[in-house]
Amino acid sequence: MDPHPDFAAVDLPRECDLPPFRLTRLSMAEIDEDYAAVMRSAPVLQGLWGDWPKGLTREDDLIDLAWHDREFTLRRSFSWVVRDNEGTYVGCAYLFPEPGARGRAEVVTWLCDTPDRKARLDALRAVLADWFGNILPPGIALRWTYPD
Repeated sequence: MDPHPDFAAVDLPRECDLPPFRLTRLSMAEIDEDYAAVMRSAPVLQGLWGDWPKGLTREDDLIDLAWHDREFTLRRSFSWVVRDNEGTYVGCAYLFPEPGARGRAEVVTWLCDTPDRKARLDALRAVLADWFGNILPPGIALRWTYPD
């Protein structure tokens, strides 16, 4: 599979410190943390991608993580684990270039269900907007999606 044309010559970082968050590439190595976080946050995630994660098994999640990892390698989409200052897995951030189109991408973020989740989502969106503004090719319009 070919990379998305907007990202064919772009090496997006696999890891990045964006205080108060740290991003690390989402891969199969995080299966236990990812599955626990997704299941713990199922009420927040419901409706983000259809009825996912309803009925999600650990094996299904492992397949999803392998897909995310492969897509990153192919430069077709990009997924990161979001960690807090203590290194705790608190959610995910995704960059999905629009298939079949140039100059557009969707940013999807979610954070585990905590009382301060909405404020942390706003903080995450702010640091990601700055970061993407510095690392993405010029002219990429971003559409932001995250569960309320």
